[in-house]
Amino acid sequence: MAKGFIVILFIILSILLGCGQKNSAPQSDIKPDLDDSTGLRSDIKNNLSEIEETYSSLDYDKVISEQTKIIPQGMSVTKFRYFVVFSDLDEELTYRLIDTDMRYTIDAMSGNYCRKLPSKVTPIYLFEDMEKYKQFVLKNFDIAENDISPYGFFKISKNVVVVRYVSWKGSILHEITHRFTKSDFPEMPSWFDEGFASLNEKSTFKDGKLIGEFSLRIIPLRRAIENNTYTSIEHLMKTNDEELYGKRTSFYYAQSRYLLMYLQEKGLLETFYRTFRDSYHKDETGISQLESLLNKPISSINEDCLEYIKSFKQ
Repeated sequence: MAKGFIVILFIILSILLGCGQKNSAPQSDIKPDLDDSTGLRSDIKNNLSEIEETYSSLDYDKVISEQTKIIPQGMSVTKFRYFVVFSDLDEELTYRLIDTDMRYTIDAMSGNYCRKLPSKVTPIYLFEDMEKYKQFVLKNFDIAENDISPYGFFKISKNVVVVRYVSWKGSILHEITHRFTKSDFPEMPSWFDEGFASLNEKSTFKDGKLIGEFSLRIIPLRRAIENNTYTSIEHLMKTNDEELYGKRTSFYYAQSRYLLMYLQEKGLLETFYRTFRDSYHKDETGISQLESLLNKPISSINEDCLEYIKSFKQ
């Protein structure tokens, strides 16, 4: 009888002790108070391998193999969605740019504008040093030294993005926008393409969207207004590439940017993008689509946009 009681008592104690072990908090439940506004401990470095995101339908290794001949020594290599990033920047900065500028642009373009997404992986080269950037471009791309943008470019024929990173410029957002519009709206006229990319380069990511903000690109517009050389929105929308990328490039980029920002503030930018894309064959300039959307003639739209530009007091 006593032995039976001892056995039962031992079983009960074992069960109680077992329950106590099961209720112990697992390691993942520990939530330390991190003294860092980013949510990252200062003694832990961001690892580029941890941010990689890939799609099974895309061949990243093929792109890396194809680029092997021209990749500068010492560059990090990171696969991220529709891109392979070859970076000459330090690992922390590269991680941050992938996690913000790249991620935000991809999410905004794929979530709000593009019906057709890139079907090929695009290499992106990131530099900070101007001389390294320039020599890489001269050596590997058919671009004259005088024609090299100081900030970067998307070379369509090579399907490659090259960026000289400058903290205030937003060139990564600008060039990735070009990559997405090329896939979704390949006929997009350059005035729209450059204005859209310029809008995204200075923006805030909110609720899955890039919201364009005031930009110093307004300066050539103000100069043109002061010098009485300001030309109409209609003229902008009828420009060909030779004119757009000619002597008044900075003016046209800015004018397009603020036209699109004007539409953005009216909540009509996404609608205009899709309408223009889907009815491009009806009017390749986009003028009739814009008139229909705003329900007013292009002359009135020009007046409204001019007042909108003048409304900025910064």
